[in-house]
Amino acid sequence: MMRRLAGFLMVLAVAGCASKTPPAPPEAASPPPPPAAPAKPTSIIMDAGDLAAVQGALREMGTKPVDQVVGWANPLTGKRGAVKVLRDGYDAQNRPCREFHSVVILDDMYQHTTGFLCRQPDGAWEVVDAREYPLYTHRR
Repeated sequence: MMRRLAGFLMVLAVAGCASKTPPAPPEAASPPPPPAAPAKPTSIIMDAGDLAAVQGALREMGTKPVDQVVGWANPLTGKRGAVKVLRDGYDAQNRPCREFHSVVILDDMYQHTTGFLCRQPDGAWEVVDAREYPLYTHRR
């Protein structure tokens, strides 16, 4: 009887295994979502290359007539801009000075600055006063 019981249990065990359905293959997995786009900048931060390009434009502007635009660009950062002399004058020390307007552009953001350059005793032009205006975003 023991043998029969053992045989019966074997049959049940095998039958139980046979009645189990194999696990379903995983459904065709959808590809993972693409990574989120990097956040769009909300300010223009000038790196050393940008500052060198602007300084070059300011130096060149020292030799240009009033209302002449001097452009600059940094292809490594995508920033570009322009500087324009608005008028000539003199400061309290009787140094020649120039009022200027500049703009820095990155994508759809514009950063405007106005200020004054004055000629130093060594002949170099130095920014002696500048005012940066709030960032302007131009949406099309």
